[in-house]
Amino acid sequence: MSDIMKKLPIPDWPHWFRWKISEADFELRRERYVLYKNYPERFDDFMGRMHMITTDLPKHRERSKPGGLMTSTRRRLWDTLNWTSLQYSAGAPVEQLAEVWPYTLEWAEEYGHFDALFDQSPEAGNYMAPHAALRTEEYWIVALRLTCFGLLSGYAHTMPRVMAFLDYANELMGIRDGLLEHLVRPFVTDRDPLPDSCTRHLPYRKLLKVFSTAPSKRPELLETYLDEWYHASRREPYINRHEEGGYLHYGYWSWEAAAVTWLLRIDDSSYRDMQFYPKDWVDYARQYLPPPIESILHSGQACPQSGWWWSDVRHDSLRRFEAGDIFPDIASGTARGITVWRWSLDQRQGG
Repeated sequence: MSDIMKKLPIPDWPHWFRWKISEADFELRRERYVLYKNYPERFDDFMGRMHMITTDLPKHRERSKPGGLMTSTRRRLWDTLNWTSLQYSAGAPVEQLAEVWPYTLEWAEEYGHFDALFDQSPEAGNYMAPHAALRTEEYWIVALRLTCFGLLSGYAHTMPRVMAFLDYANELMGIRDGLLEHLVRPFVTDRDPLPDSCTRHLPYRKLLKVFSTAPSKRPELLETYLDEWYHASRREPYINRHEEGGYLHYGYWSWEAAAVTWLLRIDDSSYRDMQFYPKDWVDYARQYLPPPIESILHSGQACPQSGWWWSDVRHDSLRRFEAGDIFPDIASGTARGITVWRWSLDQRQGG
């Protein structure tokens, strides 16, 4: 696993299991096609496997085959993403989903570690496969949800880790997705040029023009996108899952429309109540503003956006400025000269 990965504390499993929503509260769910007759069993399935794999992995990793470790950790990642979708649909507080997301990323990296070891083993037959193949259904199952959930939960600063996970094998094959690259561009360096196409084509390619159009036209494009989203998604794995009892249906949501709305600061008043738009998660995300257009400024200039800024002049320079504040010069007595202030990508905890 990556050296930059911070080991998280053990989840408070009893607390997490208590997040199961009661039948009475389920009446207030966000997605009417998710049915209570399926919900308790699905919640228990997902949370149970997340707990079991996390608890048992340290006991068995030394004597288990690479294929088994890869399969079990992949199952945990997929279950966590499905659980997140299910809980949002069922009406869970967004704060709850944001609490789990760092574990989702850590478990993705752990799966990536075991997947890479599997690729190097005789079991793999000298075949290297992506952790999430961007041209298959894994694009939505893993790549899109992992990226969007992270951005909307206030963890935009971890996008370099997300892209390192997604690059595995995809990068060697020259496979990059235009929508994902546009979403992470402000947070991940050295990824130009941006692809002008999407690996899964519809519905996602229609969002690319939102980035290049005038800000005043963006709400109209998002409204059209959401209006056409379900029909345009006819080849995606989530389509029609509400039929035949809906046991595998965890909610119809255009996570990508939410992420684009947040990133580009689009006024969603014209489409926030449209079907498939996860407005509650967008509202939560707005407490963590994306970088301002001018994210690197000098002392003496006015702060363009309230938030946390830092300078490499001093290791303890991180501080919060309000819009209009004048950036101070803290380079006095150093060889740096003028002080350069930079927007902190991690706005959750001040860096």
